[in-house]
Amino acid sequence: MGALTRRTLLIRRAPLALAIGVATAVLGNLLLTPVTGDVLLLLTARQADHIVATSVDLHSAQGWMTLGSIPARAVPKAPETAEAFLVRVPVGSYDHVRLAGLSVPVVLGVQKDILNPLLVGVDAGRPLPDSAYGGTQAVSLGLNELSGQLKAMLPFRLVDQFGRPFTNSDIAGHDVLLAAFHTSCRETCPLVAGLFLQLRQRLPPSVLLVEVTTDPLEDTPSVLRDYAGRIGASWTFATADPQTLAAFWKPFDVVLSTSDVHRSTLVLIDRHGYIRSYFLGAPDVGGTLPAPLDSQLSAAGRQLLSSHGNGWGDSQILDALQAVGGLASPSSSGGGPAPALILETLNGTRVSLADFRGRPVLINFWATYCAPCRREMPLIERTAAQHPRLVVLLIDERDSHQSASAFVNELQITSTVLFDGDGKVGDAYGISGLPTTFFIHPDGGIEGRYIGETNAEILGPHISAIGA
Repeated sequence: MGALTRRTLLIRRAPLALAIGVATAVLGNLLLTPVTGDVLLLLTARQADHIVATSVDLHSAQGWMTLGSIPARAVPKAPETAEAFLVRVPVGSYDHVRLAGLSVPVVLGVQKDILNPLLVGVDAGRPLPDSAYGGTQAVSLGLNELSGQLKAMLPFRLVDQFGRPFTNSDIAGHDVLLAAFHTSCRETCPLVAGLFLQLRQRLPPSVLLVEVTTDPLEDTPSVLRDYAGRIGASWTFATADPQTLAAFWKPFDVVLSTSDVHRSTLVLIDRHGYIRSYFLGAPDVGGTLPAPLDSQLSAAGRQLLSSHGNGWGDSQILDALQAVGGLASPSSSGGGPAPALILETLNGTRVSLADFRGRPVLINFWATYCAPCRREMPLIERTAAQHPRLVVLLIDERDSHQSASAFVNELQITSTVLFDGDGKVGDAYGISGLPTTFFIHPDGGIEGRYIGETNAEILGPHISAIGA
């Protein structure tokens, strides 16, 4: 081929190469441009108020992003709203909004080609805790709540089974199922506990299960702790002095009682602290109970069990939770760094979580009085043996040193056992019941947690996710 022919071919091919290059650049820009949706920020208040000049940020699993800023301005009383701004935001799930220096939890799913409203309640120039609502349905709910059309939980201060304060702040941002009970009740209370055992397997950790006693003289924190361990309950039990408990239960028409004849009440409280549904009487748990609960039943209780209670059960509870958004999981519910911990083994060796940076870690909180803890321990030991790279830390909560040592020797536990006698590490991890298991990435971030007794189907996906 002559030089002229080669030159001619190069000239002919040059425009084609240029066109391909331009098309590739345009396509690359399109691929790098995130898909976005419109977010409309609305402000409202229980009484006419104002907002200080502030920037507004939104949080997702990828971190914080700034939406814009708003000047100081008046905020009307709900159900009226003030439009702060309209902004385009990458499509996805968001879990917190921050303005005026305060971060408030929210569940906001931004979708393409629709308007995605975000409502923030304001008080004294700053956002109200747990008063952010994402999406059209939630915004309508928020306006109803903030305008006083729904009944809010009154301030309370109880004590949980570990002796810790249990207050409104502990339920803020969570949907809550609250039940009246006492440990010596042999009629409806075992059925309610059976229902909670069923629900714990199906609900996300963001939904809290709480049983508050109606018998404060008998149900001390230690009695509640022993009861929880005996029946395999991994949720919160609470008590207080008689006067405090009477005031707590008064809005629900529940009176203090030590007998089986008491008002059996289950209440759904939404994540903003408003009472949404009541369930009265005994639940239908399918006609059977685990042995520890079945053995508590009186003849009247056994009749309720066999006759399916008052006809409501887990399906009705799940429907009620679905209606208030309680079955939606926040985008980064498992995220965030694991709290630092430094504890001693039973023989006095100090161990720090930081010692294992770069390796996947399973942290299991347990106690000797906890029946499901005892049942799941052999499985956790086998899991540790099958995954040599996995670090397993078994943290004994609020036990005596002697009881913990006897438990470890009896079950021949070889994984690292740490002693949290005062429960401070458990508090840092927000333990509400035992057992509770955390799964930690090699970089120290929390992949997820599971409340209650685990099994191979539960452990497997988490162990794989952290790279064990």
